[in-house]
Amino acid sequence: MSLFGPHIDPPLAAIPARLREADCTVFQTTLRNPVRLSKEGAPTAEDQQAFRDAASGFADLFGIVHASLITNLASPDPRIRNGSAGALAADANLAASLGLKGVCFHVGYEKGHERRASAHEAAAYKLSSVLERLEPGARVLLENGAEGSELGQTIQELAEVVHAVESSPAKLGIVIDTCHLHVAGFDLAAEDGPARLAAEIEAAGLGPYLTALHLNDAQSACGSKRDRHAPPGEGTIGEGLRRLIRLPLFAPIPGILEISAGRVAAAIGYLTAEVSA
Repeated sequence: MSLFGPHIDPPLAAIPARLREADCTVFQTTLRNPVRLSKEGAPTAEDQQAFRDAASGFADLFGIVHASLITNLASPDPRIRNGSAGALAADANLAASLGLKGVCFHVGYEKGHERRASAHEAAAYKLSSVLERLEPGARVLLENGAEGSELGQTIQELAEVVHAVESSPAKLGIVIDTCHLHVAGFDLAAEDGPARLAAEIEAAGLGPYLTALHLNDAQSACGSKRDRHAPPGEGTIGEGLRRLIRLPLFAPIPGILEISAGRVAAAIGYLTAEVSA
């Protein structure tokens, strides 16, 4: 089985069959409407149990959840800040009950803060309260941002938040989105780009926290701050993705392909092909 797989929208009960069709054991899904913090779109108890039953036949299933896209733990608005924390903790606890590995979320935004550092501090403070609400086995996963005033756009910024909360990898992890990193200014298309990324992650003490990759190519140029995914091999990163997944740090890490379902098979074929000389 491949270490790569697609994002699959609910219902949860249909996911195992779709994975078998694609010959995959890796996936990402959602547990609520992705543009709401409310429980809108949450899976029913029947859908949850049907997923558990259908997934029981997999020996090595790896699934994560993507939190609401409007999650913002650094928001100056307490309704958004507290709503984000509540939704994130609830999704993480539900994900654990389903046997999934965690819930990834974007750190938040600088907007409303005088300094970027204070925005990261605010996000870390609220993240600490999320971690306190997690049930055994539940995890939350920081994902790097890319556009505008998004936080966590560099490895160092992710490290600041991770180390500020002083949590173990048992509760907290990171997901590296390759498109986000590239368009935020880290050139993954450069021949030494993937190796430099691995070195930065290790130097920042984030190796034990690395849980998954969003293996997206980028439609836009390095440093453009435009988060537009492309299938692997069809964007501005190109073979940088194949170099990356062959490095020791990244080789065992599951990769999610956040592209249209019809292009996943070709993308996996590209990733597993040999790198050009």
